[in-house]
Amino acid sequence: MVKKYHPDKLRGLGAEHIKGAEEKFLQVQKAYEKIQKERGI
Repeated sequence: MVKKYHPDKLRGLGAEHIKGAEEKFLQVQKAYEKIQKERGI
């Protein structure tokens, strides 16, 4: 998911795509941090 929504990968697609990707990227990061915390990683 990180590779799919990383804002740097979508630089050529326009501002609205980048903004959406940044929001999704942050959601993915938060979810991953939550999983790490729950599993004690």
